[in-house]
Amino acid sequence: MNRTTPIPRSLFSMAKKLNPFAALPNKPGGGTVKSSYFLRDVNLDDLFYFATAKSHDGNLYLIYHVVETPLVASITNIVLQSPFIFMTWDETGRILEWAAGQPK
Repeated sequence: MNRTTPIPRSLFSMAKKLNPFAALPNKPGGGTVKSSYFLRDVNLDDLFYFATAKSHDGNLYLIYHVVETPLVASITNIVLQSPFIFMTWDETGRILEWAAGQPK
């Protein structure tokens, strides 16, 4: 990690272990999610959603979002039951927008 980010170091280390081939982006972008997981920082009591996304440039990026507790149930169901998820992120990897595809 070579720049300041709001991701706690312990969670960033854990997220990198889950996908060592993904890097934090250095510019805004968008792409499809290949894997995702929720990690909680027990010291701060924050829940983070991490995703490994394949960008349009072909690289894998580690992106994230702090999840509000009331939204956990609905977001989890959407994410787990969607075969296709597209996300956009800023230069720090913070998720800005997302879209979930559903089969008809």
